[in-house]
Amino acid sequence: MTEFTPETTLRQVRKTPEFAGFSRFIMFCNEDPADDPVNPGLDPEDFTLKSDPVCHTIDGLNVLRDNVRKGVAVSHDIYTPQQKAESPDRDNTNLLFFPGERGKPFMLVCAGGGYATVCSFLEGYPVAAALSRMGYNAFVLSYRVNEIGLLPRPTEDVAAALRYIFAHAKEFGVATEGYGIVGFSAGGHVAGSWGTDYLGYPRFGLPAPGVIILSYGATQLSGGEDKKNSIFWRIVGDNPDPELVAAVNVTDNVTSHYPPTFVWQCKDDKLVHYSASERMAQALEAAGVKYQLRLYEKGGHGIGLADHTDAAGWLDEAVQFWQSVTDTNT
Repeated sequence: MTEFTPETTLRQVRKTPEFAGFSRFIMFCNEDPADDPVNPGLDPEDFTLKSDPVCHTIDGLNVLRDNVRKGVAVSHDIYTPQQKAESPDRDNTNLLFFPGERGKPFMLVCAGGGYATVCSFLEGYPVAAALSRMGYNAFVLSYRVNEIGLLPRPTEDVAAALRYIFAHAKEFGVATEGYGIVGFSAGGHVAGSWGTDYLGYPRFGLPAPGVIILSYGATQLSGGEDKKNSIFWRIVGDNPDPELVAAVNVTDNVTSHYPPTFVWQCKDDKLVHYSASERMAQALEAAGVKYQLRLYEKGGHGIGLADHTDAAGWLDEAVQFWQSVTDTNT
């Protein structure tokens, strides 16, 4: 059995026999690596698990592999073959199950990656594994990315994932009431958008989540003149609907029925300024929505579980908040 180490590359991880059916989703990108606007010119296949002390990447992969070996039905398609035929890019989605205690609620986990990739091995699997140990069920969603005019596809994928989970709740052994969604960076934009009217649960006629957890979430996306290098313009596309443009900035779309929200970030984050989290908290306060804001001094960006940083323990705090607003601990 090959052991994962901090020097293990993503290329080697993908060759793990137990991951054969879903290896492309460990860190998903549907384009040539050179086209990745987040890491231009770098081949993600050469990325290593060196972030393990902070993100617990090795533990997340080990738990995932162990679940496969135990016979857990880990990987799931959220779209039917007919739905994929209608929109072939739906094949670029995947849902991985990390079981907790039967009858407990679940958390849907959306890793980040600048809407160019979905770094599930970094922020998805370790967080899902930790939630599983707490007794909660967790699902890691690989949503569609790296398409011009991407929106609203990512929240369509959230809706499809939730419908799938709800339809198979008995088989999964999960409670659906009070479910949560947690997102990191661009995944935080996905999770944050799920609480809004235009891109979120009301649009799809689905129940509101019991909690939204925003982890250094990119909730303050806005347009500018540099359309070539702007995430905003890539995700709305050319000549977008003005209503869609207005819906992109999550903070501007917080209403009184926005779900309870836990927001956290580090002040030394160089990719998403922590003022985005402050403004989100202000919007929640103004709308009368229950929330908790936790700002930590040092830790940076892309830190997942954030062990060995000032943000260590954020997941415990977030789960306590989840419990306080939904009684998920009963």
